[in-house]
Amino acid sequence: MSEHFSMLARSVAGVNPLSLPRNMAPLAPAEQPWEQLVFNEPGIGKHQPSAVLVLFIPGATPNAPAELLLTRRSTKVRSHKGQVSLAGGRRDPEDYSPAATALRELQEEVGAEKDSVSVMGMLPAIRALDGTPIYPVVGVAPFKKDSLSPSADEVAGILTAPWPYCARSQAQLFNFNIFGNWRQSWIFSTPQGNIWGLTAMILYSASLA
Repeated sequence: MSEHFSMLARSVAGVNPLSLPRNMAPLAPAEQPWEQLVFNEPGIGKHQPSAVLVLFIPGATPNAPAELLLTRRSTKVRSHKGQVSLAGGRRDPEDYSPAATALRELQEEVGAEKDSVSVMGMLPAIRALDGTPIYPVVGVAPFKKDSLSPSADEVAGILTAPWPYCARSQAQLFNFNIFGNWRQSWIFSTPQGNIWGLTAMILYSASLA
């Protein structure tokens, strides 16, 4: 476990460090060049990698738990229509690192200023069903949900969930059928709806506590 995550983020203005998870999984530097990651991990060159942002923002009150920034995907996107997800997407050629990809996607999807996010690190990559590697970048930002403007083409709505709803202890398994095949997924129940699939896998791997 990455001890005292809340202390790592204590210098982020506008976010009470005591509102953040105390512990989470170990983080690697998120500014590693994409080329370094692509050539060092077997099979990654076969799929265009992606990055998502596990972003903590202030809770409803200064002493309330920090909240995870989530989006409900638009019905106009190619996949996972209408699902609750983390901001993120595929690497663009100009993106130097997973952090650059995640922050660019955050700005495009919800209108947040990239410079307002303090990047804490990166969780190990998780592969989607098609083999695409997804790099979860972890960050903290002082802005509130109401200050954001979602892109109608990509995002149907901006959601938040207090992080304790996504602690590993809250995860449950459920079975679902996709393309005729039965699979299992972690699921987190939050006031804004259920989080499952790839997003739930990422949050489970974060080991928030």
